[in-house]
Amino acid sequence: MNFDDLILHQTTQKTLENYLRQPTHALLLTGENGVGLGTIAQSLAHEIAGANTLFISPKLHNTQKTATINVEDIRNLHELTRTQRAENFAIIIDDADKMTIDAPQAFLKLLEEPNAHIFYILTSHISAKLPLTILSRAQEIKVLPTSGEIYEKVFDAICHSEFSSESTNKDKSRLAQIKFLATGKPAEMTRLLTDEQYFRDSAATMETAKTFLQGSMAQRLKTVVTTTTHDDALILVQNIAKLVILMAQKIKNPAEKLNLISATIENLSANGNVKTQLLNLALNF
Repeated sequence: MNFDDLILHQTTQKTLENYLRQPTHALLLTGENGVGLGTIAQSLAHEIAGANTLFISPKLHNTQKTATINVEDIRNLHELTRTQRAENFAIIIDDADKMTIDAPQAFLKLLEEPNAHIFYILTSHISAKLPLTILSRAQEIKVLPTSGEIYEKVFDAICHSEFSSESTNKDKSRLAQIKFLATGKPAEMTRLLTDEQYFRDSAATMETAKTFLQGSMAQRLKTVVTTTTHDDALILVQNIAKLVILMAQKIKNPAEKLNLISATIENLSANGNVKTQLLNLALNF
């Protein structure tokens, strides 16, 4: 997808346009799951280097059960970028926070000794997991969810695109539910429209958040026990935040609750213990 075809939040679009006028050696795109970081990164890379683009993302190595970017993936970049280039070359590292423990140090050497015409574009939904040595050497741009009229245009465009044409036949209540679940994030919206199982799982997760918000302490503690991963915990707490904002007039002290939720998201993003953070949220909500 070309950059001009992207439908972005106005602030994000202006920031990215400014970046393209004078691209930096290393860019870090951050934002919530579903805002389309990978698609935006590829569009920027195309603007900078055309077809001279390499896309790296987490993958399974040997007997690993979790996809990662390991040190060998980064060392291959050392070989690839060793020689001087006459034309621009863009390297996208998607989900850069999933580098293994020794990979960031190897990548740091590439940032410390930049070669002309080589541009790195990193993406991360949890930038706090990246070492400060990398964060300090990359320009960070936060991609904001779309909103208002732009949000409606995104939704209409995705509904009528070729790959989701069947979604236009879905009932109005379901489309409204998808709009709410996606909250202005194009990639998330696309997946909800085209992946039936993902839609069901997302709807169930939102229902869990609703139970946490409106249910008894026993129900909240049950949710704490059954939520085990950082990703699931973040999605749960983000959904609780959506509901608090939506139902603010019916909730006692919504501002205090949102502050507590914000602190919980920040701590989880910094790799805080899942059970500790959710238990604190449950007890103080």
